[in-house]
Amino acid sequence: MSLPLALSLLSLLIAIFAVIAVAAVYSRLRALEQTALNPDTDRLADEDRTLPATLLPGPGQRATLAMLLDGGCGICQGVWESLQAADLPGVRLVGVTGDAGAAAAFAKGVVLADPDLWTALYEGYAPSLTVIDGTGAVLARRFVYGDTEISTLLSELLPTGSSHAL
Repeated sequence: MSLPLALSLLSLLIAIFAVIAVAAVYSRLRALEQTALNPDTDRLADEDRTLPATLLPGPGQRATLAMLLDGGCGICQGVWESLQAADLPGVRLVGVTGDAGAAAAFAKGVVLADPDLWTALYEGYAPSLTVIDGTGAVLARRFVYGDTEISTLLSELLPTGSSHAL
C-alpha cells in the first residue's frame, strides 16, 4: 500500500467519524429541545413533582404562584413588587428564599425562608415562577428575565384568571 493511498483511507475514516459525531450531537440536541427546553413536558418521568403542603393554595384558591427569590438577584425585587401589584383572583402568591436574610429584603407579602422548599423549586436560576395546584402538583415553571413582560407571563401561567400587572 502506498503512502498516498494510506493517507486517503485515513482521511476517509476521519471524515466518516466526524459525520457520525455531528449526527450524534444533533440527535442529542433535538432530544434536549423536545424535552428539557419545552416547559410543557415532564423531563424526568420519575421525578416527584409534588411539593409540601406549605405551598398549597388556601381555601377558595385554585392555585399557588410561588416565586423563587434571591437576595443577590438584581431583578427579583422589581418582579416581586409587580406580582404584589397584580390582580390575581383565586391565586395565592408566595415568595420562597433559601435563607432568612434574603427573606428580610422582600418584606411585603408572604415570603417563606426555607432551604428545603428552595431546593425543591430551584432549577438553576432565580427568579422563577412555579404554579402549584391544590394537590401540590407543579403545573408550570417559567424563568423571569429582565425584559420579561410580567402581565404576558402571568396570562401564560394562569390563563383562566386576570393577570393585569401595574
